[in-house]
Amino acid sequence: MDASDRGWLMGLASMGMDLGLDSTTALLDALGRPDHQVPTVVHVAGSNGKGSVCALLAALSQRLGHRTLLFTSPHVARIEERVRLDGRPMQATEFDEAIGRLRTASARIGVRPTFFEATLLVSWILAAKHRVDVVVQETGLGGRLDATRATRADLALVTSVSLEHASILGGTLEAIMEEKAAIARPDVPLLIRDPEDASVLDAAQRAANRAGPPAELVVVPVPANCSVWSEARLLCAEAAQHLGWDAGELEDLADRVRWPGRRQWIQPEHTGGAAVLVDAAHNPSGLRRVMPELVQSMRDEANLEGWSLVFGCTEQEDLDLLLSVLLEGMEPHPPSRILLVAPEGGRRPGVAPSLLANHAWPVEAEVVEKVGDLREALRGATRPSLVVGSLYLAGNLIAALGLDGDEDLALLPSEG
Repeated sequence: MDASDRGWLMGLASMGMDLGLDSTTALLDALGRPDHQVPTVVHVAGSNGKGSVCALLAALSQRLGHRTLLFTSPHVARIEERVRLDGRPMQATEFDEAIGRLRTASARIGVRPTFFEATLLVSWILAAKHRVDVVVQETGLGGRLDATRATRADLALVTSVSLEHASILGGTLEAIMEEKAAIARPDVPLLIRDPEDASVLDAAQRAANRAGPPAELVVVPVPANCSVWSEARLLCAEAAQHLGWDAGELEDLADRVRWPGRRQWIQPEHTGGAAVLVDAAHNPSGLRRVMPELVQSMRDEANLEGWSLVFGCTEQEDLDLLLSVLLEGMEPHPPSRILLVAPEGGRRPGVAPSLLANHAWPVEAEVVEKVGDLREALRGATRPSLVVGSLYLAGNLIAALGLDGDEDLALLPSEG
């Protein structure tokens, strides 16, 4: 293993984002089409909840005895999380060996992937190496031009859609749905979370027909006020039916799957103070959906008395909207303490906490200069804290608390 291989991968991050399928397709061909060597491939897109659906589907596949690889992005605490084999992050040595193979193929055909494309291709190299039965892959951005669409798939699924990345995907729900429903493959089922809007559903049908057409388009109804995790379970049950899988384990798995950085409780023995609830909700629609669940969890833990909020986010297209959704979600029991910090290590820079402090918070906010100082700020706390605003912030805290080992990041810690 060449020690410079990981440096090569990390150097690709400077290229930024370059949507399109040509590079990924060329490199898949150069690698011998590893996606054609896996019996079952599930492809998931959506604005909110797609990571939860992927995690639950991968856990169900694993429980049913299928050797399963899960590809998601971005990672929370370390890059190997993007490629989970039977629920656990890939070993660093194997990850690096796959980078080396990709780097060689890239040089041979003169095609340089983006960072995201490279991590996706690494996942497929490892899927073929381990002869997995099932790959569950999460779309990075949109769908139509996302690198994941260059692979084959046996089932495509679109979770809820919302106005996000409007400058890239379009400024209407119809436009965004067209981008995401374009993960449809010819003669393959496409499942879509009911958008509850006829024009958005029409847009999905148009996009699916252009991209496929799919074998069938199945609209999955979701009850009103359904929690994010319950919605994921419903979508997974529908997917399992089309895959011929027994979905009887889903309810138990939904209670047991640990999806790091999402509705994750960190207990006092790790914080040196009170328990901390971490969630990676980072856009207005996602935060609006998940806040009732987070508030209920805080209520169950501490009756919402004297709790603390830790907030930090990366640059946003509509920061004011994100903050207003957060404030609305905290009513009528606002925190007694607010800590503001900038996430570190993300694709976008963190918003300066001094800038966030100018917002109309219910109590005077405290500025934490570095994420590394956050652990000390939480030490000795007697009431629980809620950490929201950025997946990178969630990962920063998890790593700072030393909870980034394979066991800590496993989907089903006791099952391999």
